[in-house]
Amino acid sequence: MDLGFFRRAEALLAGRTAALVDFGMLVASLRLQQAASAAARAQAIGEALPCPEDPLAELLSGGAAWRQAAAALRGSFNPALARQGAVN
Repeated sequence: MDLGFFRRAEALLAGRTAALVDFGMLVASLRLQQAASAAARAQAIGEALPCPEDPLAELLSGGAAWRQAAAALRGSFNPALARQGAVN
């Protein structure tokens, strides 16, 4: 197997220094990607909508606000965990 391409790459890149990571730019780009994710949008919807008084009962009974109840429960049938914002 010819591994000469490694030697050529080393010769081409020998005089270059590694680019430093701009921490502020890295954090800003990560936050931007996280904010644009589907999970962040779903969480924002769940926090913005008014919560029924008993979301579990509303969800199981199929009441008018069942969508808000599902968002308030955040995927958990345990109301205490849903209030804490825990993810299963």
